[in-house]
Amino acid sequence: MQSHNLTDLFSSSLADSHLSAKQQSVLKASLQLFSEKGFDRTSTKEIAQLAGVSEGTVYKQFKTKEGILQALLAPMIQQVIPSAFSEFIHEIGEQHLPDLHTFLTFTVHNRMSFVIANLAQLRILATTLLQDTVLSQALAEKFQEQFMSQATKVLGVYQREGALVNWPLGRILRYIFGTILSYLLPVVLGVQSDFDLETAVSEAVAFLERGLHA
Repeated sequence: MQSHNLTDLFSSSLADSHLSAKQQSVLKASLQLFSEKGFDRTSTKEIAQLAGVSEGTVYKQFKTKEGILQALLAPMIQQVIPSAFSEFIHEIGEQHLPDLHTFLTFTVHNRMSFVIANLAQLRILATTLLQDTVLSQALAEKFQEQFMSQATKVLGVYQREGALVNWPLGRILRYIFGTILSYLLPVVLGVQSDFDLETAVSEAVAFLERGLHA
């Protein structure tokens, strides 16, 4: 299964919404411009021009640029990110992962690649999540809930074979994705500009194997 990027998932979520065509165009244009230029450096005039509407229409529909951002983040959090979770979980189910090393290598590489490919869009979301710990925790719990059934199938086998530490699966998942996030967060926030994917995957997998082997 080919993963969709966040822009495509965002467009699909808007198409399934009750928003008007003009509202959808404004939000699509906003996502593109916020991703390319940043929120602060994007003007409502630029959004209107890219969306093919008047600046007055933008203000009428969303009142302020902050209102646009909130309207953009709502489908990202409620539909887009959960859809990206679901696609990843489906990908896990399609893989042949006979041992812990294979599982960790696929998972770390897949998620790091996804974040780097969607870096600009995720920067918009990250700012909000860092300021809203309740929302951040809710998203983390939703992912764990979605992923748990598939994780039980895969990780449970490794535990029964004696290859994986006998911890609760929720703790193991937090350990894995916390490690991945530790590599990606500085890049998402723009603190780190250089990122070598293969080196990061190799280091993270080696660290996780040492910590998770029974």
